[in-house]
Amino acid sequence: MRLSFQHIIGAIIGWAVSGLFFYALGVHDGKQQAALKAAQAVTQAMENRAGINETIDNMDSIALCIELGGVRDQCEQLRGLAEDQP
Repeated sequence: MRLSFQHIIGAIIGWAVSGLFFYALGVHDGKQQAALKAAQAVTQAMENRAGINETIDNMDSIALCIELGGVRDQCEQLRGLAEDQP
């Protein structure tokens, strides 16, 4: 069986088209993987933020002052300031 020039060119074009298809499919899947990972990272950050917000909301002003690096004696002065305000 003898292959003609047209058969060879047809096979090359077929391989090229299928190669482009699979390349495009891979790029598309890669973009979807990246988008999925980004969405998961945002979700995790929101969950972490919710936990941090809950912890902060449950702290009084003195505990929050100390957590932010204040000295206990100076933070204790906040107790009087909170009572002075209406």
